[in-house]
Amino acid sequence: MATRDLASMPKRDVYRILSSLVIPRPIAWITSVDDAGRVNLAPFSAFMGIFGPPMLAVSLGRRQDGSLKDTHRNLRERGEAVVHLADRPLLEALHASAEEVAPEISEVARLGLATLPSLRVAPPRLAEVPVALECRLNQELELGPATTLILLDVLVAHAADRIYDESLDCADASRWQPLARLASVAGPNYGVLGETLRLETPRLP
Repeated sequence: MATRDLASMPKRDVYRILSSLVIPRPIAWITSVDDAGRVNLAPFSAFMGIFGPPMLAVSLGRRQDGSLKDTHRNLRERGEAVVHLADRPLLEALHASAEEVAPEISEVARLGLATLPSLRVAPPRLAEVPVALECRLNQELELGPATTLILLDVLVAHAADRIYDESLDCADASRWQPLARLASVAGPNYGVLGETLRLETPRLP
């Protein structure tokens, strides 16, 4: 068994090891808007849902020079975002949106992605993405000099008809292939949800 003392290792090595072990990780594909009305789009894979109350937690790092990423800056200034969960047909666009570009360049326009107006927040939602969650900033928790945990209140949930089971009033995981991040060794690796298993409620003897 490989054993590593993470507390004594450089940050880069810790990230490489831990990100290869904590998998698969859902990807938050986030649209936000700056003060000039430009739409920013970026993916973040340190992300989880909190279901009571309905919230999302996203870890946002900083750029190499210590400055805020565009998504983080827009959230601080405007307090709103739309978090999407993409599926396999959108992998190339999602991956391309991770490239760092100047703040005045909209990744949405650059990639030719269609949008729809949101109901409760200013940032638009991506038209072809199967899940879009309209969110408002709740709070920020500083985890260190280069990492901030963002807590978002989920106001509205949108799900494409093709993944939604109206009889159960929830999404059916067997109907789509949501993207996930795997290890980041030798470049980003991705996965999709494959076989799904449905078991009965566990009962102790």
